[in-house]
Formats: sequence, structure tokens, C-alpha cells
Amino acid sequence: MTSDASGQPVISAWSALSPWGEGAAAFREGLGTGREALSVVDSEFRPGTSLRAGIVPGVRMEYAGTRGVRSLDRLTRLTLLLSGLLLDDQGGSTGTEPEDTGMVFATSGSAKSGLDFTTASYAEAKPFHVDPSRFPSTAANCAASRSAIWYGLKGPNTTLTGGDVGGLLALAQAGRLLRQGRAEVLLAGAGEEYTEDRVLLEDALRGGPGQAPPLAEGGALFLLESAEGAAARGRTPLAVLRGSRFRAYHPERGGSAGQALLRCVTDLLGETGTDPGAIGLTVSSDPSGPLGAQEDAALAEVFARAGAQAGAGAGARAGAPARRIAPAHRIGHGGSAASAFQTAAALAADGEGPLRAPVLITSVEEGRVGATLLGRPAG
Repeated sequence: MTSDASGQPVISAWSALSPWGEGAAAFREGLGTGREALSVVDSEFRPGTSLRAGIVPGVRMEYAGTRGVRSLDRLTRLTLLLSGLLLDDQGGSTGTEPEDTGMVFATSGSAKSGLDFTTASYAEAKPFHVDPSRFPSTAANCAASRSAIWYGLKGPNTTLTGGDVGGLLALAQAGRLLRQGRAEVLLAGAGEEYTEDRVLLEDALRGGPGQAPPLAEGGALFLLESAEGAAARGRTPLAVLRGSRFRAYHPERGGSAGQALLRCVTDLLGETGTDPGAIGLTVSSDPSGPLGAQEDAALAEVFARAGAQAGAGAGARAGAPARRIAPAHRIGHGGSAASAFQTAAALAADGEGPLRAPVLITSVEEGRVGATLLGRPAG
């Protein structure tokens, strides 16, 4: 195993499993047409009530002939399928030894598995009269570890539970592992499942029934490696992972999402030596309400400052880049997968090839924010 400590990791392949369908092509087509992929589902807990959600259509959930599959929850099955989509695009292999290939995955875990298992411990005659085969699904790292076992990925295996910024955290952690020489290739991304248990939890976090936005399931995975490694394995880099920044904030102490994001983006652009005027696309989380307004204001200030510093006579752009997209409004709120979907949108916005200009991805939620900068590959 070698380390490319001086180089920046590149994204050389990706795939998605989203309400737009299976694979990168389906995601790219849905993003390009602007088609809304939200559907109406019947409530399990409130008969006669309908909910809007971003469900992966026609997903293949059966893995016949393999022991232990019966007990897998929906999140794990979706992650297995997502991992398979990415690996199948590479001919079933990343081109490295199993010990040199790992996975970094962000998710909140299966709310349904945890709640069902807890309920069973009360419903049975004895608390320990539960189905032990269901216990692994209650752990947040079940989806990533099962995927690693299934596809023979014997390198580092990490699960992050970081909320909406989870997809960006996974990219940052994967980049760190690559720079440390812990792996040659990493599958990094995020995913969630749709269940009404998750809807109820999201409602509770937001103040009551009906407060959560339409939720989405699925996720996106990205193949990260060094530029040299990609060339040796015959892959063309699509983007360079220039850097990421994350911050927590405390509204009760006077902090705000806007202030935190402004600091994140300013520091990120400064550290990477990136001129805001060179950014060709911003992919924002764009939540409804005050958080979305604060994200808008922070981005506007970043680009307005850049324009003021450059001076009007220099022809600098002020306000914001000419292009900005927010996929969540079309497919639903992905939870940990939200920023992974944003990253997929950054790569899909201009077709199948490498990025043509730097892309800024931002994520805001209650208590934390994040920003990631993707750069144009060399050559």
C-alpha cells in the first residue's frame, strides 16, 4: 500500500440509487429534466392518511440463495444494491487488492429496525425472547459492514452519523484515509431508507406531526483514489476533492447557520486558494424556512465580498455564481444522503465528463453546517 500524501484525492467514478431510479444515468436524466420524483404513499400508522415521499422505484430487494439475507432491513439492502451498482460499473472490481479497498458510509441507521427490536423486547414473554438475527440491523454500521463482507472489501470500514452533512463528512474522512495511506481506493458516500418510523422521528425533531419535509431514500457512492492510482487503473478523474470544512453553532448562544456557513466557506476558499469568481456551480441544501434564507444570505455575502475586493472594473461577479441547483426539492429530504445527492448533482450537472469548473457544495441544518469544494481535474 502506498501513500500519496502530497496529492489530493480524486473522484473517479460514482453511482446513485435515488427516487429518479437506479444508477448514475437515471440520476443525471432526472436532474437534467427537472422531473419531480416524489410519490404518494399510504400511512402505516395513520390509516386514511397519505404522505409524500421520495421512494426508489422498482428497487430489487431480493438476494436469493444466500444465507442471512432474510433478516436484512431495507437500508442494508439498498446499500448492497448501491454498492453493487458502483462496482458493476467498474467490472466488479476496483482494481486493487481487497485489503486496499475500503468503505466510508454515512447514515442515521434504520429507525424501523431499532424500534421494532425494542418493541419486541417488551411484547415477548421475556425481554430476551427476541430474534437475535434482527439485532445486527439495529447498529448504524450494519449497512456498510454488510456491504464490505458481501463484496470483499477488507480495507477500512467506517460509518458516520453526522446528520445532513453526512455525505460530505464521508468524503472528507475518505480523503483523510487516502492521504494517510490507509487504503488505495475507498467507496465513500451516504444512504438512508424510507420508513414511516423515520417520518415520525423527523416530525418529532421539528416540533410535531406533519412538520418534516417529504423524506427521500437511497443514496450515492463515490470512488475515491489518488490521481496516480486512477491513471494506473485506467480511470479518468471526474473531480478533485479540494477540501471540506464543518462547523457547529448554538442558536441559544447567539450563533446562526448563516454565520457558521459564511465562516466555513470563507475558510475553505482561503485555504484552497480558490477565487469565488472561478466557481461555476453551487449545489445548496436549500431547506425551507429560516435555515434556507440564512444559507442564501451566507452565499450571497461570500460572492459579494469577492466582487467588492476585485472591484467592478475588473469584471468580477458579485452576488452568486450564475448557476445554482438544489436537488432536494425534486426528490425529497435525504437525511444523511442529502449531501451525497448534492455531490452526485455536482458531478451530473454537466454530463458524464470531468468537472469544467470548481463546484461548491453547502449543507445547513439545525446545529451544524458544512461545505465541500470540488475542483477541475488536471489535464
